[in-house]
Order: sequence, then structure tokens, then C-alpha cells
Amino acid sequence: MTQTHYPGAAMAHASLSVVAEADTASADIVHSAQGVLARYRGLTLTSHFQPIFSVSHCRAIGHEGLLRAADVDANPISPARVIGNARDYDDLRYLDQLCRYLHVNNHAAQDTHGGWLFLNIHPEVFRRGPDTDLSDFLPELSEHPDIDPRHIVIEVMEQAVSEHAGFARTVEYLRGLGCMIALDDFGAGHSNFDRIWSMQPEIVKLDRSFAIKSVENPSARRLLPQIVSLIHEAGSLVLLEGVETEAQALAALDADIDFVQGYYFAMPQAMPVDTREQSAQLTTLWERFNTTRGSGAARYRELIAPYIHAMGGCAVLLEEGLPMEEACRGFLQLERADCCFMLDEQGRQVGRNVRASQPFGAADSQYRTMSQSRHARWSRRPYFRRAIENVGKVQVTRPYLSISSGLLCVTVSIAYRGWDDQLRVLCGDLHWPQVV
Repeated sequence: MTQTHYPGAAMAHASLSVVAEADTASADIVHSAQGVLARYRGLTLTSHFQPIFSVSHCRAIGHEGLLRAADVDANPISPARVIGNARDYDDLRYLDQLCRYLHVNNHAAQDTHGGWLFLNIHPEVFRRGPDTDLSDFLPELSEHPDIDPRHIVIEVMEQAVSEHAGFARTVEYLRGLGCMIALDDFGAGHSNFDRIWSMQPEIVKLDRSFAIKSVENPSARRLLPQIVSLIHEAGSLVLLEGVETEAQALAALDADIDFVQGYYFAMPQAMPVDTREQSAQLTTLWERFNTTRGSGAARYRELIAPYIHAMGGCAVLLEEGLPMEEACRGFLQLERADCCFMLDEQGRQVGRNVRASQPFGAADSQYRTMSQSRHARWSRRPYFRRAIENVGKVQVTRPYLSISSGLLCVTVSIAYRGWDDQLRVLCGDLHWPQVV
């Protein structure tokens, strides 16, 4: 065991900037068989690492460095309490850098075979940015002989994103080093997609509330894949943190999330895992997902099949010249059918909605004023576009909120040519259960 006094100047393998004022306590660095730790203001500080897994690769692709602290009696002290006791900004920056120094050295001491290291920078430190001497800001990365900055992911909390000049300097400096940037806690509080588009992080970490809501709230479960898709289109990968149950993990797979992190997969520990090894947990989860998806797809097909079959039959009757009310009778007699309507080749509605005898939605619903849809234009809707592109084949939408009933619905549609050779699109709405 070796001990080095740390006053904020050069140390083994890295030099930390002199950010402490005269009254700021300095740290003693201890190198032992258990790793590198710091003695700081009566506390012992060291690192734990929580693996981050790639869902597709079925293995860990990196770790997040997490602070662990204990008092003189070995009682654990929360990281938030340690950071919260900083006396001023200089003290905060000193401690923030000290934590990263511990994580970098403890991670580098283990052969993780190229895994990424996720490091946090305190929001206030990130916001203020580097001083005039940029080499002072992250010397634990730029001067450590065994650290490749391209394997470092710097996490910045979404709430820290600002127009402050220091923030922009920090981003520019990190990009210059070759580091990746992860926007942390997206979805906690007042989230804003502008922050993703302006900052263009390599990774967006979804707040753990997404994992919880995706299981508890069917609407959130349906919305999550759309959020992930939008983030992907913005050019970022997606990491879901706080995954603690199998149901939450399955929701992550279903939403096409790239990376997962949480107690369900691995607890934080002092030793990083080998990133070459396949995760037995993920392998089992994939088997469960394929089984669940198969049964879910079968249930979906069972529910939607009568409406697809009926819509095809309606088109045949219309081609033969039957009136719409008569042609659509078979569809509208189905249990969840709400209405049928006709569109021309430009997506304009022809005539009125033909409704079921017992349409869904309250008669006095505020949405009923929009149920009169004659002359409406629906060319933007997926049920119109897909039908036009696949004439003669029934199309089915994802569940969405009906503007006519205010209820969740699915629309089945089919494009056909009538007796006058004009292209038409017949559409039928059906009420969709909240849980399928």
C-alpha cells in the first residue's frame, strides 16, 4: 500500500488542477490491492462501477463510474451528501475532479478489454466550463498514459444544458479530446428535444421514470418506441437507466432501446466486468422477449383479423356497386367497430361517416363536434398513404387517439377502384382496448 498527499497538484499518472483555496482540505491518495482511494475530510472515497449493456450485443460495453464514500466508522455516506458539503465552487470543482481521478485510475487498473467509461461532471462545473487553460479541466483524461479519451463518455445532466459560453466551451473541449457526450436524465422534469438537436450527444440516457411508466402505463408503453425513434433520427443512441425488473427490461427491448443499465442486469461493484463475456441475463431475456412477442402478436392477430377480413369484403361489395351503408354493414356489426368513411384519391372525405348502431364514445363528448367529417382532408394520415401505396391490400394503423371520439382507436383501410374506375380508399375505425 502506498499513500500520496494530494494538495491539488501533480500525482501519479495524472495531475489535477490547483483549484483549492488555502482553506480547502486536500486529499491523501492511497494505492492498495483493492484499488485507489482518497482520504478526504474524514471520509474514504473510492469507486464502484455499474455495467452498461448493449441489448443487441448481449454483453457489457462499458461502465459508469460511481462514487462510494464512508466515514471513519465505515458507515456509508451518500454521494449527494458528499458533493453537497462543498463549501464553494472551487471546493466543488476540486472534489468533482477528485472523483473522476479515482474512477479513471481504478478503471484503468483493470483489463476491461476496451469498454467505455461513463464519467459524470457536476452540472455547475460543466456549465462554467474550462478556464483559460483548457489542460486544467480534465487532466485525468488528457495526461493518463493508459486512457484513450475516445473510450470516455462524459455525462451531462439535461438540466445543465444552457446557452452559457462556458457550457459551449466544455462541449467543444470534450469533442476536441475525442470524448463522447451523453445527455443524462432525459425525461426528468422539463425535458426539451431542442437540447438533443442543439447538443447532438452521442447517447441520450432516458430517466428511470421511463422504465417505471412503460410498465405501469399502457400509453407510456406505446409512446416509448416513438420517443426512441425520434432520438435515433436526431442522431443519438438511447440508454435506459434504472431498469430493475424483467417487465421493464422487456419494455426496453420492445422499444428498440440500444443500451440498458440497472439493478436487473448488474449491481454497482468495485471490479468492472469483462466486456467480452456474454450476459446470461440478456440471453435469457431475449428468449423471454421472443416468446412474449410471439404470444402478443398472436393475440393482436386474433383481435384484428375479423376487421381486416370484413374490410376486404366491404371493398368487394363497393366494387360491385352496393351503397356504402349496405357494403359496410358486416364491418359495423363487429364488436369494436365505430364507423366507416370514404376518401378520394386526394385524401378528401366523400360523404359522411357511416356509424355503428352503438358507436363508441359518449353522446355528449366534446369530441362529437368533430365527428361531422364531410369534406375533411385525411391525406396526411398513415391509413391513407399506405392504402394508396398498396392498392387492394388492407392496411392497419398503430393505436392513436381518434379526433372524432376522443378514444384510442385503430383504423383499417383499403384502396380499390370503383365501377367508375376512380381510386377510392375505404376506412374503418375500431375502438382499441387500453391493454393488448
